[in-house]
Amino acid sequence: MSPPPGNASRGVLRTVLVAEVLSMSGSQLSAVAMPWFVLESTGSAADMGVVMAAQMIAVALFGVLGAPLSGRLGPRRVLVASDYSRALLVALVPLLHQAGLLPLPVVMLLLFAIGSFFAPYTASQQALLPFLAGEDEKLLSQANASLQGATRLAILIAPPVSGLLVSWLGAPTVLLLDAGTYLVSALILGLRVPRGLAPPVPTARRNTRAAVQVLRRDRLLSCWTIGQVLTETAWQALFVLLPVLAREQYGGTATLAGLLLGAFGGGALTGTLLVGRALRRLSPTRLSVFGRIGQTVAFFALLLSLNAPGLAAVLFTAGLLNGLSNGPIAAVRTARIPAPLRSTALTLIAAFGLTGGSVGLVSSGAAAESLSSRTVFTLLALCQVLAAVCFVLGARRPRRGTAAHTPRGSVPPVPVPPRPGPDRRPPLPDSPDA
Repeated sequence: MSPPPGNASRGVLRTVLVAEVLSMSGSQLSAVAMPWFVLESTGSAADMGVVMAAQMIAVALFGVLGAPLSGRLGPRRVLVASDYSRALLVALVPLLHQAGLLPLPVVMLLLFAIGSFFAPYTASQQALLPFLAGEDEKLLSQANASLQGATRLAILIAPPVSGLLVSWLGAPTVLLLDAGTYLVSALILGLRVPRGLAPPVPTARRNTRAAVQVLRRDRLLSCWTIGQVLTETAWQALFVLLPVLAREQYGGTATLAGLLLGAFGGGALTGTLLVGRALRRLSPTRLSVFGRIGQTVAFFALLLSLNAPGLAAVLFTAGLLNGLSNGPIAAVRTARIPAPLRSTALTLIAAFGLTGGSVGLVSSGAAAESLSSRTVFTLLALCQVLAAVCFVLGARRPRRGTAAHTPRGSVPPVPVPPRPGPDRRPPLPDSPDA
């Protein structure tokens, strides 16, 4: 088990939070600039959804294939390498545009390459937190809430600013700003996160199978992973619809699209700030379930006839409940996964979740052209209902009379002998937290 957090650990945590604000702010600049650029260039919401989905498909694909590599490199190397790589790739978009070498397939290829780093990056952040905050679920919940707060702060500020900058400077210039934030984030992480912190865990291909077994055999992990897939599907579909709604239903510009996304970010930031207080009354598991149920109710409010301020209010409320539950969900999940398998398992979870996001991105653009917004919102709300059911089922206690045992996710899923023999596999690597 990792030691209680000290001054040095808190300093590293602050570094990680600052880097997250920078890189996520850049990502949110692109979240408005990129789809608006494609929408204006093609005039097709379906094309916009397909282009943006290229990034999410890479998240899913490289999340699964790159999961063992994340463990072998270690969290620090993954974070630094990902930010440097994304800085270069994002900068190529405006540079190629300026040279007249940016047809739609090239945009999709670049977004695919950018998306390949997302799942390992997110998983590495979560795998680093137990080394900084300890293994206690409440401490982990607060550390995850701080990380989520940094993310939500970026989502609150960056989209409205991006909408203004796109209207003023144009999308290519805004994308250059995005590349700059990744570069600064990489420099900060490389200089301020110690090399010896959270060392790489030697992994083999079988560790991916072992991580899958942990996710499959532990009821909470399996149900919550399915719930995350459904939730991500609904959220990404909603996010890609916001520029369409701003332009076609409300007659607005990129500024309005940014303000709507910023409303969600403001609610999510408020929710993360309330996590510590909520944990005084509820356990991390109950807070996770409460937030997901409340988020589902907020999605049904989208079925009402809303003006732009009303839609912003609903997005703020849904974001608040999302912020309340995200940190505890990550903490409960991380604590149940054996330390040697955390980077691999968390990368797989991120990949599975964002596979659902890819489905949401692709389907919502096409649905916006053929279905009414009310019908689309109904489908998204039903998706959230199924997700909430998964979270409730996963959090249920075992029936009385069941033999007491430790959670299956906390036991190495592959039985190992003390010494490898000629027909036996070597044991899993020791936990760095032991």
